[in-house]
Amino acid sequence: MTLKSRISIFVTTLFLVLYLIVAGSVVFLFSEFRSEEFQDRLRQKAISTLELLIEIKQANQDIIKNIDKQKADNLIDEKTLVYNKDFNLLYTSLYDTVIEKDRQSLISLQNKKEFFKRTGELETFGIKYNYKNEDFFILVSAKDISGFRKLNYLIYILSFSFLFFTLLAWFLTRTTVARLLKPLDHFLLKIKSINENNLGEKVEVKSSNTEIIILAQEFNLMLKRIDDSLKHQSEFTANASHELRTPIARIIAQLENKINDPTVHNSDKFFLQKLVSDASQISELIHSLLILSKNDKTISAKEESNRLDEIIYDCIEKINSIYPDCKVYFDIEIENEYDEIFELRGTRTLLEIVFINLLKNAYSYSDNKEVHIKILQKKHELQCQVLNSGKTISELDQKRLFEPFMRGENASGISGFGLGLRIVERILHLHKATIQYTAIQGNLNEFMLSFPI
Repeated sequence: MTLKSRISIFVTTLFLVLYLIVAGSVVFLFSEFRSEEFQDRLRQKAISTLELLIEIKQANQDIIKNIDKQKADNLIDEKTLVYNKDFNLLYTSLYDTVIEKDRQSLISLQNKKEFFKRTGELETFGIKYNYKNEDFFILVSAKDISGFRKLNYLIYILSFSFLFFTLLAWFLTRTTVARLLKPLDHFLLKIKSINENNLGEKVEVKSSNTEIIILAQEFNLMLKRIDDSLKHQSEFTANASHELRTPIARIIAQLENKINDPTVHNSDKFFLQKLVSDASQISELIHSLLILSKNDKTISAKEESNRLDEIIYDCIEKINSIYPDCKVYFDIEIENEYDEIFELRGTRTLLEIVFINLLKNAYSYSDNKEVHIKILQKKHELQCQVLNSGKTISELDQKRLFEPFMRGENASGISGFGLGLRIVERILHLHKATIQYTAIQGNLNEFMLSFPI
């Protein structure tokens, strides 16, 4: 989850929690207000009924009932009961209905002057009222349909507004966060464009946000330290490689002169030839390390147009001079051949290193000293297939095939350092090309090179 999403979710959630607290408080307070208001209405109803009843001295209860019907604030399902101090019923607002005496409520009124309770939708108010030095007990119950309708409408409005403000809060938060973090996005794009070839470039961020500016400044200082470290490392490796190659070249030259000396016995020549082979491998290793120590910008400084078929022909000649028993079969399978299709942009010497290493690799791991190389065309790519028969590479080793100093199980008894394929993969990357290995039919190794055209 991105930082924008986390901030947006956090702020929106915080807003909604606060909104729920406020909305819950509003509903609770309104519910309490409705209850108190309805309780006051029931109290007024009880007292007014008692006073009216006493004033007319119970002459005609029908008059009181008719007066109640004419009032504008009539209560729904209203029931009013008036008892004297002996708990005898003096008045009821119900017609032709047997009234069961609620002695428990009346007894509770003796201890406290009034009570208010709710049973389902029905709410009851009881009061002990002294009127003209005489105690009376009044029970009034009714349903507050209007009050609950208002409460439900308030809950409906708050619920709808909750959904609306959820979307609004998310949109506003997301938009605001995206606007505030826009310099950070620009900073991220700059970071992604930096590699080992442009570590010296500075990341410039146009922002008034002090934290982002400080971050960019510290990042630039870190890049400078890394760039300086890599330069020192590359310079040391290059200088050490040059210094090592010179004495090794002298050793090889002296050994070859000794081999050509007719006074040297054949048994000694064999030993000297072995030393020349070992010294040549050391020289080759130093050369490989020298290439790997250079950064991409240094290696690919020179680009030119080269014909792929000519490069391969030259590499075949060099391989044949090194390994006379190597048989290389070269084929071209392209429809409508024309000269431009074979042209590649890049450094010829580097491309020759690619094919020489692949041909050496195919020859070394071949069981019949044969190498098949073929040029193919596939859509917008020019492909080169290098095949040899022999023990294939295991799936586990294939995952690390292009790592430096990697040597698989099939390399047992074969000399090498495990740097050739790493150099090949890196040079092809510089030329925007790819290489892929495939084991075919259990004993056929295929390296497929793809060059964009």
